[in-house]
Amino acid sequence: MKKVVTILVMLFIISPLFAKAAKRPLIELGPKGTLYINGGVDFGLGVEVVINPLENVGFRVNLTEIIFDPTTFYFNRDGSIDAFIYIPLQNMQLYALVGVGLKTHDTGTGTQTHYSISGGLGLNYPLNPKTSLFAEPAVIISGNGDTDVSFRVSAGARFRIIK
Repeated sequence: MKKVVTILVMLFIISPLFAKAAKRPLIELGPKGTLYINGGVDFGLGVEVVINPLENVGFRVNLTEIIFDPTTFYFNRDGSIDAFIYIPLQNMQLYALVGVGLKTHDTGTGTQTHYSISGGLGLNYPLNPKTSLFAEPAVIISGNGDTDVSFRVSAGARFRIIK
């Protein structure tokens, strides 16, 4: 019994290391819905672009988003860009994400700089070679002197634009 358990443990540890990574499109475009949890709960609908220049690395830019708080429209909220580090698994596309953002805006009495740092995990579920569904929870640390921590849960679809 001990040998069987040892062999199973070795298979579960070694098999993901040699798993062939799924081919990802070079550019993907996708709609998404997002819940922001920070004391209260806000909901947003947006569109993102994902660029995968390397086999295990991708980058995301949020193009637009409407957040219902009551209603605010953003182009690339907080000026953020996210990096994806894909973890090669056979039947799933799991990734870790790290993002940074920096925004400077005029307040009427001067300028104000706002930063954000985010991190989390994501999961792509390929429906077919051109479409995949995704879900990702993340933590966002932001501020402009005072630090604010919020949680984000996003889900949506990504469509292949360029292979």
